[in-house]
Amino acid sequence: MDPVSHVLEERRRLERSYLPYVVLALFLHGAVVIGVAVAARFSPHRPIHLPSVSVRLVRMPSPGRKASRAPRAAAPRPTAVPQPKPSPPPKVEEHRPQPSRRQASAEAMPARRATPAPTPAVEEPSGGGRGLSLAQGASEGSIGIPSDFHFTYYVQRMLALIEARWYKPPVPAGTTALVRFSILRGGRVVDIAIEDSSGIPSFDRAALRAMYAANPLPPLPPAYGPSSLTVHLAFTE
Repeated sequence: MDPVSHVLEERRRLERSYLPYVVLALFLHGAVVIGVAVAARFSPHRPIHLPSVSVRLVRMPSPGRKASRAPRAAAPRPTAVPQPKPSPPPKVEEHRPQPSRRQASAEAMPARRATPAPTPAVEEPSGGGRGLSLAQGASEGSIGIPSDFHFTYYVQRMLALIEARWYKPPVPAGTTALVRFSILRGGRVVDIAIEDSSGIPSFDRAALRAMYAANPLPPLPPAYGPSSLTVHLAFTE
């Protein structure tokens, strides 16, 4: 017998061996179903009794209707109170004060035109509030600013910017260093140098640091003709 026939024969044998079990299972399931149906048919039927509750509806009157049924109390009518007639005010004769002699003379005199007070002349600034000042002939040719530079506001602004960046080291009182520099038309500062040393290197370096920190300064006034401005500035403790 070939292997295929052997396998088929083995399957048929197994199927024949399972057949009695399948029939027995079907018979048992059928018996259970029939038993349940017979028991349900012959069992006594008990009706379900639900408890009964009696409900009585009571209609409550609304608060609006109850308020409308209440009698309204008649409001008392106000009685008119007679008011006395106002008496006419007494006539007051108008009394105009007579002008005095001074007022009459003042009115008669023609008004004089007020002449404006003369404006005080503006002085050129010579120094700042923290020891900065424009050099006044400290050495030959070292005048603070040229004589043709008459722009006070620019000098004050320049001194304020340099003073804000000057940190003075502890030195004896009266120590002075003279610094020379030039301001170009656009405000850039060039040629910064110590023109007259104070004798204390730390004080000279502090003056130079203030100048480099304030660079650039504001542009020169448009009305100033030259292309640069040379300044001799004194740093004094």
